[in-house]
Amino acid sequence: MLALVCTLVFAAAAAFAMFTIFVTMQGRKSQIATLFAEYRSLQRDRDYLVRITSHEAQAPRAFAAPQLRRTVRRMIKSVESSRPAASLRAAA
Repeated sequence: MLALVCTLVFAAAAAFAMFTIFVTMQGRKSQIATLFAEYRSLQRDRDYLVRITSHEAQAPRAFAAPQLRRTVRRMIKSVESSRPAASLRAAA
């Protein structure tokens, strides 16, 4: 009998909590709608900025500049690969 009473009290408390949540959500509906609208607006702004910044125009370069750049990169990579791994670990 005690278990039945406890179950009914627990069910009543859960129903009251659900009713309270529902009433609160109804009262705050306009604020929740405003938050969702702001979220969608921020998402659109983010998408717009990604779209704008991802389409950049290629800057005209001198004829020798790309080749010079590759040569320097190759030299740096060869120097880095020639260093022993132990010295890199010690430096870290």
